[in-house]
Amino acid sequence: MDQTPGAPVEVIDRPAPASESSKIFAVLGYIFGIPAVVALLMEPYKNEKFVRFHAWQAIGLWVAAALVGWFPIIGQLVGLAVFVYAVYLAVKAWAGEYVEIPVVYGMLKGQIGD
Repeated sequence: MDQTPGAPVEVIDRPAPASESSKIFAVLGYIFGIPAVVALLMEPYKNEKFVRFHAWQAIGLWVAAALVGWFPIIGQLVGLAVFVYAVYLAVKAWAGEYVEIPVVYGMLKGQIGD
């Protein structure tokens, strides 16, 4: 996307989290992975855009990390980097913000609903 001054910026309507428990699911999903899957199966979270966004991104992030994790040494370094990034994403989710993971977001955009 063109980021020159004055260029149109794509605006996506992204609602705030519906509750504190929505933020908790988003945070735990990034850190541990499994709560993201649980959130996508539970009412009312599975229909909440904030939770869906963060849950699908967390799943995508951890699947990518697991695939790269099979490689010795490099996998361990990538795993550490992914964990640090997951903590960053969890902090942003707790603040009610949306951060798009570049490749993961592009692949999961349809699942997220954007």
